[in-house]
Formats: sequence, structure tokens, C-alpha cells
Amino acid sequence: MARGANRLPREQLEPLPRREELQALVRYYHHLQNEHKRAPLESAMRRRIEDRLLDVRRRFDRVLEEWVPEEDLRHAWWEHLHNRAPEPSGPPEIRPLVVRGVSEAGSVVEVRGKKGEELEVRVDGALSERIAGEKDFSPVTAPLTFRLNETQAHETFTASPEALAALADFLDDGKPPPWDYASELLSDGLIDVHFALTPRGRRALASR
Repeated sequence: MARGANRLPREQLEPLPRREELQALVRYYHHLQNEHKRAPLESAMRRRIEDRLLDVRRRFDRVLEEWVPEEDLRHAWWEHLHNRAPEPSGPPEIRPLVVRGVSEAGSVVEVRGKKGEELEVRVDGALSERIAGEKDFSPVTAPLTFRLNETQAHETFTASPEALAALADFLDDGKPPPWDYASELLSDGLIDVHFALTPRGRRALASR
């Protein structure tokens, strides 16, 4: 199915994934640090890793500056990145998007939550019901049509074509994660904090 647009602005449906983007950056930075330790001294590989570490630090600092106004919290995240201090408690997590679609009546239907917990169903941003967390939204073939009680919806995606193209290049070519698009990919439920594709992410790429 072709990509669609929400009737409501995204920020009215769910906060931006600020914490999730910071978590993803920290995980990748620590992964690069481990690779850097194993790389031969004075090698081209070691220099490439150093360049990536610098890029991740710059991105991390920009996210902190733009989205975390509290100085103490920014410092706590800085310590978590550089000294592997415990992960700070803020900003708050989002409830991951499992599926989003548009009903025949034009309403935006969202299902959010994590595996093993109740999922929230929201219609046009308002909580409609809670459903069992084991309900299956795992098919990876697009298009997806799903039914919740009497409401049937056709899945839509909000990530830009540029974000999807960058994600596909990352998966196909082993390039560094497309950090410029991390926030919208996380918001649209296409990746997790490890930059791994979710079932919804696989459907989004299949629908291009």
C-alpha cells in the first residue's frame, strides 16, 4: 500500500523519541570504542573508527543541546557516554509504535507498547482500549490491514522517502547508521534503539 499521512500532527500523538535516540547513540558509541581497542595501531581501520566516534559525539552533543534543557541531566548523559556511568532516568521513554493506520472513516489508529505488556490502542490520539500484548502484528509483508473490534485500518507510514532510502542503504551496504533520520525512524516505529528493523520497519521498506 502507498504511504499515507496522518490527520493529526505527530507531536500530538506521541512525544519525540529523545531518550531512544540518546540510547541508540550511546550503544553505537560504546560498540565503536570496543572496535577501536581491537583495531591495529596506525591502521586505516582505526582512523575510520576514530572518525565515526567523533561523528557520534557531535550528534550526541547536538541532541543533548536541542532536547535536554536540564544541565544536570545533560551532564549525567555525558557521563553515561564517556565514563559508562548508569543510564539517566530522563527524558521519559515513548511507548513504541507497533502499527499505525487509517480507518475507512479517516481516523488515525495507533497501537503502542512493548512486547510482554498491554498494548494501547489510540484513535485520533485518544486512548480507545488496551489489548493483549501477544496480539500478532509481526507480518513483514506489506500492505497490512488490521482489525480492532469493529474498526479496520490500512497501515500507513510517516517516515520520509529520504529516511527510508538511508535506512535501506545502511542495511544493504553496512554504512554507519543514518543518524540524521534516527528520530523520525524511531518515531514511526521502524527501528529499535539498536537500529534493528522492527516488523513495521520491514513492511515500510517493502512498501517503497
